[in-house]
Amino acid sequence: MEKFTMLIGGIQGEGVVSTGISLMKALSRKGYYTLCERKFSSRIKGGNTHIIITVSEEEVTCVESTYHVIMAMDQESIDLNFHQLRQDGILFYDQELQVSENLSGNKKVIPLPITETAKDQGKSFMKNTSVIGFLGKMTGFAYDELEEIIKNAYGKKGQETLTQNLAVLKVAYNNDSFDSTMAPSFQHKKGKAKMMMMGNEAIALGAVMAGCRFMAGYPITPASDIMENLALYFPQIGGKTVQTEDEVAAIAMTVGASHAGARSMTATSGPGMTLMGEGLGLAGMIETPIVVVDAQRAGPSTGMPTKTEQSDLSFLYYAGHGEYSSIILSPSTVTECYEMTVEAFNLADQYQCPVIILTDLNLSLSPQTIDAIPFENPPIQRGLFASETFLSSYKDGGFPRYKITENGLSERALPGIPGGQHQVTGLEHNELGRPSDNPDNRKKMMKKRMLKTEPLKNRNEIIVEDQLNGKTLFMAYGSVYGVLKEASKRSESDVDIARIRQIKPLPVDQIKKLMAQYDSIVVVEENFNGQLAQIIRQETDRTSDIVSLTRYDGNNFTIEEILDEMERWCK
Repeated sequence: MEKFTMLIGGIQGEGVVSTGISLMKALSRKGYYTLCERKFSSRIKGGNTHIIITVSEEEVTCVESTYHVIMAMDQESIDLNFHQLRQDGILFYDQELQVSENLSGNKKVIPLPITETAKDQGKSFMKNTSVIGFLGKMTGFAYDELEEIIKNAYGKKGQETLTQNLAVLKVAYNNDSFDSTMAPSFQHKKGKAKMMMMGNEAIALGAVMAGCRFMAGYPITPASDIMENLALYFPQIGGKTVQTEDEVAAIAMTVGASHAGARSMTATSGPGMTLMGEGLGLAGMIETPIVVVDAQRAGPSTGMPTKTEQSDLSFLYYAGHGEYSSIILSPSTVTECYEMTVEAFNLADQYQCPVIILTDLNLSLSPQTIDAIPFENPPIQRGLFASETFLSSYKDGGFPRYKITENGLSERALPGIPGGQHQVTGLEHNELGRPSDNPDNRKKMMKKRMLKTEPLKNRNEIIVEDQLNGKTLFMAYGSVYGVLKEASKRSESDVDIARIRQIKPLPVDQIKKLMAQYDSIVVVEENFNGQLAQIIRQETDRTSDIVSLTRYDGNNFTIEEILDEMERWCK
């Protein structure tokens, strides 16, 4: 079996997701690749939640649309997902549920004493441990491997709690309600242990390795894990996280910390980005480097906080009132989340402007197995800083912080450095930072700020894979790219795929070369208007050969949807 997909579902707040992630970690340690999607409600407890996990011996870039196994701890998990169970699949369900006898068709339907085992050996809320026992046996784990999972999960919660959970695990594992030969054929693989991360964790790690030492933020789904992870890392390395009263304060603190010399960042989602608009403009006006992560979710307003979407792009491309230079990077894998966070801090310092890392809910919150990220110190590029020798001639004032230069970049001086005194204001200003509304000065300063990121247009940041000399190129970013990649493997059509890593400044020259190579470029994105496609059309002054393929219901594209489109475009 090349891939095995299971769904674990139940009531939110009862450990459904943690059960799935515990199994994923154990499978990753055995050398498998795994990836999950989490389906959950915008509430702390109650309502249905489920986690869909695909397991393989090869890299997994998206979850499958149909399942080999459903493990249901509540009725809603059956009602919502049974139609996606494969014809040769198995539904396991808690025997306390009332399941219709006519449900199965040709599919296997097996009741398990999930809650009963938990009640008899411990407490009813320990039924997630029952599930680990049943699923662990089915997927070929030795008992001692599952025991290690439980010890890691409950070892710090007291001996009584641990003892009860181990008792539940043992009884569930030894239950003979089903034949263990139902397990997938790759169950006994033993390979090199692999790393498991989600996009938010990779961004936090990338920030630490890039030298970031200050993060201000306000909790918001799906970005909160970035702040939570940095709150764990920073005390060990002299960094500081601040949970602010709102996003306005978060962006203001980030700008202030960066102006003082610290590599600084914030992270939010759509509603928070709206509030940060003025702060982004301030960073653009005073040419202060900051990094902002936008983990996109379905909007507008509160929208659907736990559903994925890519609908913030148009707003961010023109973010804030007025015009200023900014950079938008768009990772498509967990590894790129790490690498491009390091790159974001370097670009922010080099070009003295805001850099936005644009992800989406699925990429942010979906743990997956990856090959280990090399542990090495990445290059740190802090950009232009005025030397002490240079500043010595300005000890009496007059340091031109915003000096007009050929490339638009001027030397920085941190507060408190002798000779580096200068004014900083959100008002239009002259080279010394002093407010000025002189028309000639305004034109010079606008050109300085707007043209300094022009060299980035020449970067080749569209990565084309699987070049089959087809006539159509499918392009995406974020979690959508993973679906494209899997679909291209299965497609019998000559279709090339690409991911775009830098959306602003748009790599116009490279896109024009691709337009000459392909009859059509199909931009696959999760929003209503086809925002990335619109930007490409505008920047290249081309319309007919840039095509939008969109989805906007809060769910990711399926492999089957992309395959159908690939076949349609290659007839």
